[in-house]
Amino acid sequence: MKREKVEWCQFYWFDTPERHLPRILLIGDSIVVGHGQAVARRLQGEATVGFYSTSKIVGDPAIYRELALALADEPIDVILFNNGLHGIDCPDECYRAGLEAFADTLRHSTRAMLAWRNSTPLTVPDSPAELEPVKNAIVLRRNAIAAEVMAERNIPTLDLYSAMLNHPEYRLADGYHYQETGIERQADLVADYLRGMLARRNLMLNLDGAFETDFPGKVSDWNGFARYDFTLNGERCILVKPNCAPAPGKPWLWRARFFGAFPYADLELLRRGWHIAHIRVEELYGSPESNRRFDLFYAFLTKLGFALRCALAGFSRGGLDTVNWAAKNTDKVACLYLDNPVCDFKSWPYRRASEEWKRCLAAYGFTEAEALAWKGNPVDNLAPLANAKIPLLIVCSDADETVPPEENALIVEPRYRVLGGEVEMIHKPGVGHHPHSLENPAPIVAFLEKHCLPRRG
Repeated sequence: MKREKVEWCQFYWFDTPERHLPRILLIGDSIVVGHGQAVARRLQGEATVGFYSTSKIVGDPAIYRELALALADEPIDVILFNNGLHGIDCPDECYRAGLEAFADTLRHSTRAMLAWRNSTPLTVPDSPAELEPVKNAIVLRRNAIAAEVMAERNIPTLDLYSAMLNHPEYRLADGYHYQETGIERQADLVADYLRGMLARRNLMLNLDGAFETDFPGKVSDWNGFARYDFTLNGERCILVKPNCAPAPGKPWLWRARFFGAFPYADLELLRRGWHIAHIRVEELYGSPESNRRFDLFYAFLTKLGFALRCALAGFSRGGLDTVNWAAKNTDKVACLYLDNPVCDFKSWPYRRASEEWKRCLAAYGFTEAEALAWKGNPVDNLAPLANAKIPLLIVCSDADETVPPEENALIVEPRYRVLGGEVEMIHKPGVGHHPHSLENPAPIVAFLEKHCLPRRG
């Protein structure tokens, strides 16, 4: 790593006694030094703002030692970061690799919501209206690389380059820095952007004492989106927010089991303004206790203003939880997405998982004879869904030996059609129980949006 002749870094925190406020960290270079304090003034009383500025380019191992100091004091809630005006001799491929590693470090080692701020133009010294041809071309390439890196990680971008481009009156004669008018304009843009991030981070609610919860609980990063882990009447829950404004009607996908597994559709929905939600129902197999927790979670999220009809996703054994609850709550469900679903506990776990079968019996309070005689499995209880015109999407791996489709999905499909229900099937020939979902989730997303978003016209 080739370093510059002079290397430096600075750390500042403003309004540090205001410990009740969210903490914002600006990461960058001398551009952050210029507008950092002005941003802090604009957000006084709303957030505690600090900045870490450095001459080191991403990819320099020393940047992580400095970053550790910037993150060492207290947890950070929001980070707006930038890098790219230094280390001009660094090749594009090295810059990309360094930026990817730096962004991933912020994602995985902090709980903060992240946003990228791109680099500002470089002009010819003493000619602030003329772009420096060689160095500014590097800035443009690095901004383009950063746009790709951030898009891959669902990290939004504040475009300060465009805001500064056609304003020579903002610039100092050195070609890099800004005079007061430019600094104040940057501070306005940055502060407004951060206010938007804070608004998306803070989920305001008035529950009227109806729920016992620590919501929003612990805030962390999940694939570039804000994830909230909280408890609701003692049950563990997860809510993931989009980085953009909620889609019309505030739709939500309810992942009944295996949150985070094969999240192709989840991530695409988040990009489109959906929320992803989950309440823990491990080892409940669609039993009355599973239904009770679903009732609780639904009441809570709709109290927060989410759509009154949700999209339910049942992966594997989650098919039992989703279908059993939906059949009792047809007015609360817009559609069901089932993925290699268990639709009869006499198929799984009874025939294939003895320890799971014992837990299933315990969840229902059944003897084995009572369980085998019970007619409340999804394969037996489709009429309420069909009568309510609730559409089903079933992703079916035809070589699934864990949850054989001929005992589950391929029973549901014809029975649902006979009952007058709408069902779409996506077959995956030669595929076993894993992987779930589709790496290209477009058909799943199209189905969910068709049935959950308000219809135009």
